Amino acid sequence: MTQKRYDADTPSHYVITVRGRVGQEWSAWFGGMAITCALREGVPHSTLNGVLADQSALHGVLARIRDMNLVLVAVVRVSL
Repeated sequence: MTQKRYDADTPSHYVITVRGRVGQEWSAWFGGMAITCALREGVPHSTLNGVLADQSALHGVLARIRDMNLVLVAVVRVSL
């Protein structure tokens, strides 16, 4: 099996989970990612799902998560 080389300058699909409620109205601020919210063990968790242009865009989204004082639960890069 050949593994694809990851290039930080190409678009990648990410699924980012945070603890807390983030409404879909924040989508544009998070690079156009789709946002869903669900309870996990009685605690709201939001999932940001979408394609980001490059690793710099990912760092921008992560900085916004930090700025909103949200707890980062997971960041998963999904193959395109």
